[in-house]
Amino acid sequence: MKKTTTAIITYDTEEDTYDIKLKNPLSVCWQITTKCNLNCKYCLSASGAGGNYGLNTKEAIEIINQLGKLGINRLDFTGGEPLVRSDLEKLIQCAKYNHINTIVTTNTTLLNDKNIEALKLADLVQISVDGPKEIHNEQKQSDVFDQTIENIKKLKQAGCKIRLNSFIYNSNKQYVDYLINLSKELDLFSHLFIIFTPQGRGKEHLEEIIPEKEVEKIKEKILNYRKKEHRNIRLYDYNEYLHSCVLLTPMGDVISQGFYEEDSVKVGNIVEQPLEEIFANEIFDHPTHVLHYLQRRAK
Repeated sequence: MKKTTTAIITYDTEEDTYDIKLKNPLSVCWQITTKCNLNCKYCLSASGAGGNYGLNTKEAIEIINQLGKLGINRLDFTGGEPLVRSDLEKLIQCAKYNHINTIVTTNTTLLNDKNIEALKLADLVQISVDGPKEIHNEQKQSDVFDQTIENIKKLKQAGCKIRLNSFIYNSNKQYVDYLINLSKELDLFSHLFIIFTPQGRGKEHLEEIIPEKEVEKIKEKILNYRKKEHRNIRLYDYNEYLHSCVLLTPMGDVISQGFYEEDSVKVGNIVEQPLEEIFANEIFDHPTHVLHYLQRRAK
């Protein structure tokens, strides 16, 4: 399925500059809950057992219907851990009814026969692995590496399209080659690398911020792998794509994300105001939003 998004490109004849404005974001990342059975050391949403369950099913469906009317291309159900929500299958079905491509980001440790069927409905299942067993378990603060790998194989066998999701920070930056080889060995659909940003619990670990010169070398290595191996390897650096991501919190706050948490801005609430109006706020960098999803460098 291919979808079209309307954009207005403006040319300033005096300044000889171009600008682009979108009617709506290309994709929305929604923390449908911040409840989680794990307590990851660098979790961007600081999720855990005491997190916010999120909006009820009716309210969540109303938001998805709003996104459908806007013509949103993609919706990433993240958290927290989406599998803690008993209505996840209904939310995915609602998104599909609205012709929205869906991603579910999960740690897989709550996987069972019932929610495997729910995940099979998603267009993509995104699973975090941040390094070899010792490194991964340290980040997750739980001995889950072996279970995660087995669940990746189980979901793949069930017919799910899998993307590996790897968070790169100072303590694991030397494992980029290992991670790329892992997703290749597992024969996964794609692999997303995210450069560390000090948000959520990550803001307590500023020592994990990778120096800018090293970040460029890491990104160059990842992009070279993509070119050389002709694989679906993707890259996201908050510092490069500032205020390009549209994030929804569990209760519907719309956040324009910066690099540091204090740089991120609450722009509105989707329960109280149409997303179309919120996205028109000048804090959102529309050209960078487009470059982000085209996987083109913004800096």
